Amino acid sequence: MNVLVIFESSRGRTKAMAEAICEGVKSEGVECEVIEAKKFSGLNNACALAVGSSTRMKRTLPQTRQVLAEMGKLNGLPAGAFGSYGWSGEAPDIISNELSGLGATLVNGQPVKAKDRPNPAALESCRELGRALASKCS
Repeated sequence: MNVLVIFESSRGRTKAMAEAICEGVKSEGVECEVIEAKKFSGLNNACALAVGSSTRMKRTLPQTRQVLAEMGKLNGLPAGAFGSYGWSGEAPDIISNELSGLGATLVNGQPVKAKDRPNPAALESCRELGRALASKCS
């Protein structure tokens, strides 16, 4: 069992956040896999999930929308949302709402957001999300 961190990033900023989430997961001794949205093939043995996207034109990026549309019911799976943005930052909130609508249990209440390149505080918030997700994988 492991934590899946699925992301779509246009400039590498959301990817950096995904990697920081996995750092937090691994710091708790739990396996973690970072997957680009276009390579997502299923939840397999996931014990928790994080989904992230950059915001473009007030929306999530297209591959992330597709992943969420095809994901199916999550039946209480622990989850979190994250993403970077340049202007408005709606994508993480959209993802959080989608995950909740699919039946996931959001571990952090609010999604983790970073304006432009994630600063050290935003990356630490990502690691905290990773630790919270890992704590659900016992």
